Amino acid sequence: MNDVLFNKDNGPIKVLVVDDSPMMCKAIEKILVQDDQIEVTAKALSGKEALRALSTRQFDVCTLDVHMPGMNGLSVLKNIMVKYPIPTLMVSAFTGDGSKITFEALRFGAVDFFKKPARNGDKEIQEQGQSLIKSLKRASRVQVQAARYLRVKPVSRNGRVGKEANNSPNDLKKICIIYGSTGGYSSILAIVPFLMELPKGSVIVSLAVNKENLAAFVDYLQPYSLPSLSMVTDDTELRPGHVYFIPADHAAHFDKAGKGWEMSVKKRPIESSKEGAIDLTLLSASESFGNGLLSIFVSGDGPFGITGAEEVVRNSGKLIVQRPAGCLAPYGPEMMVERFNADSAEPYELSKLVNSWMK
Repeated sequence: MNDVLFNKDNGPIKVLVVDDSPMMCKAIEKILVQDDQIEVTAKALSGKEALRALSTRQFDVCTLDVHMPGMNGLSVLKNIMVKYPIPTLMVSAFTGDGSKITFEALRFGAVDFFKKPARNGDKEIQEQGQSLIKSLKRASRVQVQAARYLRVKPVSRNGRVGKEANNSPNDLKKICIIYGSTGGYSSILAIVPFLMELPKGSVIVSLAVNKENLAAFVDYLQPYSLPSLSMVTDDTELRPGHVYFIPADHAAHFDKAGKGWEMSVKKRPIESSKEGAIDLTLLSASESFGNGLLSIFVSGDGPFGITGAEEVVRNSGKLIVQRPAGCLAPYGPEMMVERFNADSAEPYELSKLVNSWMK
């Protein structure tokens, strides 16, 4: 895998560090400056200080704490996205994977998050240092227009129960499979809330996160989604108008069940470095649905998907990727463009494509 995360011709990455604790600001700075491609050019101890700094100086990326007195991090983030759009990395003890505040931050425009190093000594801080540096470099290369506040509102559920009950599995004609890993949360947040009723098909989302965090993400997304969302780790009957989430280490197999379709989901660790569960999922889906399969690769840096994508193309399915320049981790989409000359699009365009595909 290509591990070059940053290539900048005009000097180091200029970083604004925002945290209400002077000690934590210094700790984060100490970590970041170990890399000669990074320069902490300013620190702010409050939201007001951060916005003042952004109004007078140019930065490449901002690290932002969530819980601060006065203007909290989410309020600061919303202001940043409106007034001074810049890739922002949330760094907080309260933004671990799976927490609601993490997903709120991503929806408000943060490009990634990192759990704040513990304050119980330099050893633990240094152990997490390389991961923080890697996260920051990834964040810094995301184009500003990709780091935007997603203006979505909860969907009214009035009248949906009866309508969903009429979605017969016999009506299923097409499926869409979306795969992502690093940065996938943000990509899915920019796609699923903009899906319509999908009368002829189902969407299956495979994300490389653990089951608990994926379940929390599905719960977070449901109020913003018109289609029903389900977390699946077993067998289920596919219905039009539904979005099914499966962990990326689980493979889905599709079988005819009467006039409809059943999806069997099982954990399938693959030893080969070239194949993963997503390959098995795409192999089965392309065999079952042929040109009725739409496969989308969003932000991700894993090596998997080539074998499955080959079968999608061979069986006349459609293959498309998120525009690499807008991805937190562009390696996966870039791989598909290079290997298959796949078309690319922004997430909002991908959601329109899925809506059109399912009519």
